[in-house]
Amino acid sequence: MNIKFFLILILLKIPIVIKSQSFEKDFIIEKNQIPYLFNEINSYTNHDETLMIFNSNQNPNNIGGYSDLNDVWLRIKKENLWTFPINLSEINTDGNDLLLGVDQEYFYLLRDNKVLTYSFKEPFIFISEEIIKGFENNFEIISGSINTSNNIIFLSFQGFGSYGVEDIYYSKKTSNSWSRLVSTGSSLNSSYQELSPYLLSKDTLLFISNSMNDGYNLYYSVSKNNSFSDWTEPVKLEKLNTLNSEFSISQNFNKTSFFVSYSKDSRTNYDIYEYKHRKNNNSILLTLNFKNDLNSGIIEVSSKNNFYANIDIINNSSKIEVEQKGEYNIKVTSESYFILDTLLSIDKTQSIDLSLTKIQKGTRKELSNINFLRSSTQVTDESLPYLNDLLHLFKGDKSLGVIIEGHTDNSGDYRQNIKLSKERALVIKKFLTDNGVDKNKIKVKGYGPSKPRYSNNSEANKIKNRRVEIYIDN
Repeated sequence: MNIKFFLILILLKIPIVIKSQSFEKDFIIEKNQIPYLFNEINSYTNHDETLMIFNSNQNPNNIGGYSDLNDVWLRIKKENLWTFPINLSEINTDGNDLLLGVDQEYFYLLRDNKVLTYSFKEPFIFISEEIIKGFENNFEIISGSINTSNNIIFLSFQGFGSYGVEDIYYSKKTSNSWSRLVSTGSSLNSSYQELSPYLLSKDTLLFISNSMNDGYNLYYSVSKNNSFSDWTEPVKLEKLNTLNSEFSISQNFNKTSFFVSYSKDSRTNYDIYEYKHRKNNNSILLTLNFKNDLNSGIIEVSSKNNFYANIDIINNSSKIEVEQKGEYNIKVTSESYFILDTLLSIDKTQSIDLSLTKIQKGTRKELSNINFLRSSTQVTDESLPYLNDLLHLFKGDKSLGVIIEGHTDNSGDYRQNIKLSKERALVIKKFLTDNGVDKNKIKVKGYGPSKPRYSNNSEANKIKNRRVEIYIDN
């Protein structure tokens, strides 16, 4: 069922539970994009989905440092993986460079009281700027978007005469400027915060609000009689919402998926997740029982046939629906525990017991998914996605200290292997420090071939011995 038909049913007052379930089953979370220690919001992709731009704030790597309200950052997709974020320093300032959206050729920013247009291909050339009449942009909390026709902007900020804190306003494009901002009215705005407005279609607005006093959640509303000042009563989305605190919502260029940025408690950083359309197949119910006392976290399930699902951990027994029998990668992320990443073969509805390792002083963890090429400090291509999982260690206890221990197999000169193993540990340290981890919290050691975990009697085992381990030492 598409969203327009779904919204028509709402207007006809058919029971909401049936409508909502039918619509929300069409979407699942695919996977978190490359994790980043700092806030990620307002994500957009270009037409062939090879480039992703997003905003980051409270980021010491922004042009204006930690207090910089927003910079634009870039990821490039190579071999179906997103590269590490790059600050678009050639266009960013120390002020609020707010992403509004993209089209076939351009992306759009709000800076001060102007809408700026840039080419969405390297080099990112400045094209034009247009003033929003009567708008003085001196607000710290501001969010918004531009529609796909690039002639309507919705913004959220605390203006004069607002109904509460941040309200939603709109502006329409004239010849070479934008009209004065107009409030979307009391049917949409409340005495609480309304944030991140995104026009899904010509008459359907998605946004985030804390008006129900149950945290920040996703809502939608439909304009009445094509009037942006009169809207239906907002309805909370069910499956697109999580137990976490949502901050922004947008779509990829081809409108095949949503990008939602959320934080689990409004105090930790915001990460971007992708909600992708799924066609329903013969499904199998999987029950995951955790031996640990988990009260929060995320379970990601994926398979080679492009099935992805994601659920929040509510208690120690979580149920998740998978497409069909086959091999599935199960990834469990929970604060204060090492990420569990394992492969399971599923052939029927079943219950599986899992256990996570606590992040605490004296714990040593083999990074079995991170391997190096022989006689090299180069991480194998298969290992690259697992480097990002290390950032999870530093998202909880900020005082955490670690020792990164490098190892080699027994091939070659002993002293050279000692040197090589330390250099491999330094590669891991550099990755962490490049992504914001305090270098003083990381020590490195190189043991060469002196502490093998596996017999060096085969190339397969030698690959396993070319490894890195991490020891918690806070």
